[in-house]
Amino acid sequence: MYLVILGIILIAAGAYCVFFGRKKAAGDLLEIQFQETKSIPEVKEALEAMADIDPNYRELVEVKGTAACDNPPTTPYSGKQVAFYTAVTYKVSEETRQERDSEGNVRTRTVKHEDKLSEEESGEPLLLADANGNRVIIDTNGAADKLDLLKTTDRFQNADQYNSNMYMNPRRRYREYTLSYGAGYRLLGYKQVEKTIPLLSRLYVLGEAYMENGQIYIGRPRDNSKPFIVTTKSEEELVKNKQTAVKTYLFGGIAAALIGIIMVIAGIVK
Repeated sequence: MYLVILGIILIAAGAYCVFFGRKKAAGDLLEIQFQETKSIPEVKEALEAMADIDPNYRELVEVKGTAACDNPPTTPYSGKQVAFYTAVTYKVSEETRQERDSEGNVRTRTVKHEDKLSEEESGEPLLLADANGNRVIIDTNGAADKLDLLKTTDRFQNADQYNSNMYMNPRRRYREYTLSYGAGYRLLGYKQVEKTIPLLSRLYVLGEAYMENGQIYIGRPRDNSKPFIVTTKSEEELVKNKQTAVKTYLFGGIAAALIGIIMVIAGIVK
């Protein structure tokens, strides 16, 4: 029975990869290749031309430039000034518990946990600037998980070395989680992961442009099937990565489904 259940899970996972994961990656690839790069003045001209017809007009655009920020925030862990950052703290612990198997035997098992304790992102607007000083605001609010950030810090601190007050940063969006543990819990320490967009790094943005109070913003498209990409990679690197993803979803999904079918048959015959 175990083989049948696991086989069905693999078949479902394979089907998801082939029909949904591959479709999403292929759609992103098509948009990247289809969109013609626009300058910031060209984006502004297009939005202003449509303002009288539709005040809520939005347009999917591809823009390139460098990362900037008027008041660069300082990252909480590495202490660097950047254009944008996210920082996550995990509480690392282990839990010792007793488990009884189907034959009634009791054994002691120790399981390690990494639980998200807090997460934050800089609250200062991320800007994309061109060589002529033109700038657009990248709307990151609620979209930090969509950004392709560089991991700049990944470290572990023992419990007796950690002081959360050292990492408080006033210019940020912050969330803290409440965690609970059983009797066999033992705290090991804290893991800190910091991701950033460095100041003056090249920036590729594909998203929906719109005007608000005379400012140009680029944010997540209203149509969830459309991509929102903010990355320090070049367009060529993006295309290559998406092509690889399409192939991985296709062949990985087919392989998972085939293995699942074999396991289902083996479980039935057994």
